Amino acid sequence: MYCLLLNSPIYSERSEAEETYLPPLGLGYIATQLKKSRVSVEIVDCVKSRYGVEEIHNLLKEKNPDYVGLNIFTQNYDIVRNIVENCPISGTIIIGGQVVKSIYKEIIQWNVNNRLILIIGEGELILPSIVLGKCEESPLFSNKNISVYAVNMNSKYYPIDLSSIHLDRSFLQNEMITNHYGQQEAAIIASRGCIYNCAFCGGARELNRDVSVRRRKSEDIINEINEITTLYPEVSSIRVLDDLFLRNEETIIDATAIFNGFKKLYWRGMAHILSFEKSLYLLDSLKSSGCRELFIGIESGSERIRKYINKAGTVDQIFNVVTAILKAGIDVKGYFIYGFPSETQDDCQATYKLAMDLKKISLKTQGAFRSSVFQFRPYQGTRLYRDIIASGQKIDSIVSNPSINSTQGRTQFNFQSGNYSVVSDNELNNFIIKTQQLTEEQLCSEK
Repeated sequence: MYCLLLNSPIYSERSEAEETYLPPLGLGYIATQLKKSRVSVEIVDCVKSRYGVEEIHNLLKEKNPDYVGLNIFTQNYDIVRNIVENCPISGTIIIGGQVVKSIYKEIIQWNVNNRLILIIGEGELILPSIVLGKCEESPLFSNKNISVYAVNMNSKYYPIDLSSIHLDRSFLQNEMITNHYGQQEAAIIASRGCIYNCAFCGGARELNRDVSVRRRKSEDIINEINEITTLYPEVSSIRVLDDLFLRNEETIIDATAIFNGFKKLYWRGMAHILSFEKSLYLLDSLKSSGCRELFIGIESGSERIRKYINKAGTVDQIFNVVTAILKAGIDVKGYFIYGFPSETQDDCQATYKLAMDLKKISLKTQGAFRSSVFQFRPYQGTRLYRDIIASGQKIDSIVSNPSINSTQGRTQFNFQSGNYSVVSDNELNNFIIKTQQLTEEQLCSEK
C-alpha cells in the first residue's frame, strides 16, 4: 500500500516565483500516522516545487500511488478540481482541509471517475483506518464512489490530546527557511482552534463548535524543540504557526517558560491584541525569553469595519498594545486587509493612518513594525461569504492580482476574487501597495 500526499499548488501552471513557503506540517502529522500504521507514504510539496496541474498529473503517472491525498482551500478550489476530475491514474483520492466542511456538497457533484474520500475535520487518526480498510465509523455521506467522513468531538478518531501525536520531521524535506532576519528557522504547531469569531475567517468559533480548542503540553513542545535543534544544529529561530499561540496571561507565561530553556534560540509567534491588554507587565520577560517578533491580525483601522467583521478590540487598544510591544523591544508584523464589503475610502484611509502611526512609533522604539497586506477574498462558509451571496452579488474565481505585485516575495499572497468595497479597483490597489511599502520604508530607515 502506497500513499502519496500532495501539498496542493496555488498556481494552475508551473510557477518560477522564487519565494519562501512554510512547510506542510499538517500533512506531516498525517504521514507520521500512516507510517506508524505501516503504510508506505511520501509527501510532495507542490507549492515549494512550484508544480502546476500538468506537473502533478505527470507525477501521479510516475508514482502511480494506491491513494492520493490532497488539501484544498478556497484559493486553489478550481486547481484541485482540475487535478481530480482529470486524474490519470485509478488510485483512490482523498481530499481534506478546513474548507471541506463548507463545500463537500459541491465536491460530491464533481465529475470524478476515481474513488473519492472527503475528510471533514482533522485527518491524521482516521486516514490510516480508511487506507487499511478498518474504519469503525460510518461515512456522513456515501454513494457508489464517493464517501464523506466527519471527524469532530463525537468521533473516536478525534485527536483530543495533541501531545500524543508526534511529527516525524523526516517527511518535511528541506523544511528550514531563512527568515527576514537572515536566521535559519523551523516551524511548529503548539495548539489548534481559535477562540474568536471573525466574520471573514474559516477558523471562526461559530463555524467550529463541533471541535474543541486544544493546546499541547509544555513538555511536549520542549521535546519537539530539542528534536529540532538536534536535527538542525544551524537552527536559530522557531516560528510558532498557531492562530493564537499567545491568547491570554497563562499562555504568555507558559511560552516564556518554554523558551527560557533555549537561550540560543529566538522565536516568533501569533498573538491577539486582547492577549496583552491585561498582560503588558509580561512583555519584558517575553522579550528576555527570546521573543523577537509577534504576528498580529489588525485587519482594519476603521471602527465601523471592525464591528462589521466582528474583529475584537478597538483601534485605541491596537495602538496602545502595539506601542507597548514595540517599546519592550519586540518587533511586530501587522496583518491588514482592504476591500471588505461596504468599505469606503474613509475606512481605507483609517486603516492606512493606523498602519502609518504604528510605523512612526516604531522609528522611536527598539522594536520594528512591518506590514503584510491582503485584498479581501470571501472564503466559503464564512459569514461574509454568506452575506455576499445573500445580497445577490457574484463571487468571482480567485486569480492573481498583478497590479499589487510591486513588492518582491508577495506573489503567493496577491490574489483577488472581486472588489466588494465601494472604492474603485485602482484606489483599492493603491491602498494595498502603499501600506505594504511601509515595510520597505521601515527597512530603509534602519540602514
